[in-house]
Amino acid sequence: MAIVPAAAVVKTARAADAGFERIDTHNHIHRGAPALVAAMERTGWRGLSICDSREVGDQVSVLPQMIPGTAQFHRESNKRWAWATTFDPRGFEKPDFAERVIAGLDHDFAQEAIAVKVWKNVGMGIRAASGRYLLPDDAALLPVYEHIQKSGRTLICHLAEPNGAWEPLDGRNSESGYLKSHPEWHMYGKEAPSKETILAARDRVIAKFPKLRVIGCHLGSNEEDLERLAQRLKALPNFVVDVASRVRYLMAADREKARQFVLTHQDRLLYATDFTLGAGDDARAAASLEATHDREWNYFATGETVQARNGQTMGLELPEAVLRKIFRENAVKVLTGILG
Repeated sequence: MAIVPAAAVVKTARAADAGFERIDTHNHIHRGAPALVAAMERTGWRGLSICDSREVGDQVSVLPQMIPGTAQFHRESNKRWAWATTFDPRGFEKPDFAERVIAGLDHDFAQEAIAVKVWKNVGMGIRAASGRYLLPDDAALLPVYEHIQKSGRTLICHLAEPNGAWEPLDGRNSESGYLKSHPEWHMYGKEAPSKETILAARDRVIAKFPKLRVIGCHLGSNEEDLERLAQRLKALPNFVVDVASRVRYLMAADREKARQFVLTHQDRLLYATDFTLGAGDDARAAASLEATHDREWNYFATGETVQARNGQTMGLELPEAVLRKIFRENAVKVLTGILG
């Protein structure tokens, strides 16, 4: 892979001024939102809205409302926003599990779903009757992955969490705030799989299905170890990662190391935010998303200070050709149908 020299750079701080249409590949929008769609069209964005099956135990699934709501949002956006479906993994021990899941996916593919999401409750929450945790490479899930591969869709994985989920909740744990609010995802002290056990199981799936396009959300959950992520990207050619909700980790890393990582892996990175649309004022939500787009575009595109650290410049100042890959071209390759 030829790395574009650093001379050809984009000198703009606002994403709306980029000069090409960008794609935000990780959002959660499950209802009509015309004000948001209009704002994103005005500022030059497309997106992908992703369904998650987040329940554990006997919690009631939200998928009967989420999936049709997301498909409707896709249609009402005039296909400007693509969508990804999902499935509930909790019935994995039932004999007809794969058959039922595949039937559901085929229904959603007919409604133009371009991808399927697997969430972190696989590995961290869902358990068999025996008490063992369901891991991503469980035999019950393999027919589902095979069907996604045969269908030409993309598998999106948010598996595992930042390292803090397996560490004590002390002053050194940067995830303490989130984990105190969501103690179910704090694995420290539990007889639960390690982070590496979960990611290794994911990697075995990626290797087993070499024609399956796989996106690892949140820098593939190696947000704190770019060297380990680089090893995975080298070993797994059908694996790419998004930066959803993890640009802050790149900003916190050594600027030159982060820049070199991005340049080296420019064909394997997708821009994403992890924006979630809640209830309330959609115009205000759109303004918040636009602000995130501007702030993070500024980090990738310019050399301006985005996060002060000893007065040093933090922006990566990437070449325009690299920006086009991360903010558009890679998504078009990995997410077949993203352009409608």
